[in-house]
Amino acid sequence: MTTFSTPMLAVLVFASVALFPTILLPSTPSIWVAGMTFGYGFGFLLIISAAAVGVSLPFFIGSLFLHRIQGWLEKYPKKAAILRAAGEGNWFHQFKAVTLIRISPFPYIIYNYCAVATHVKYGPYILGSLIGMVPEIFVAIYT
Repeated sequence: MTTFSTPMLAVLVFASVALFPTILLPSTPSIWVAGMTFGYGFGFLLIISAAAVGVSLPFFIGSLFLHRIQGWLEKYPKKAAILRAAGEGNWFHQFKAVTLIRISPFPYIIYNYCAVATHVKYGPYILGSLIGMVPEIFVAIYT
C-alpha cells in the first residue's frame, strides 16, 4: 500500500483478478489486498467487476479450443459428468448448475475453460459464476 498509490493499486488488483484465472493462477491473494486496502464496499465492487472479466476471458478463449476440450471431457467421462450436467436444460437449470459448481470445491479455474465445451450459454454462465463466487469473495476480503 505504500509502494503504489490507491488508484494504481486498484488497477493492479483489477488486472490481476481479471487475468490470473486466464493463465491458471489463483487470484485470492489479490482479493486479500483489495480487502486490506479498500475494505468491504469498494473492495467487493472492484473484485466482482474484475471477476466478471476473469471468468469471461477463459470462456471465450475456450471456444477457440472447443474440440480439444471436448476430447478431454470424452477421455474422462466420469470426471466430466458434473460439468456436462451444467450444459443441459433450460436457462434457469444452467444458471443453478453453474452457481452450484462455483460454490463447490471444484477448481473453478478449470471450469472457466470447460464451460464452453458443455454448451452452457454465456448468460447463465456469467450470472451463475458471479453469484456463486460471492461467498468466496466475502471470505477472502474478510481475511
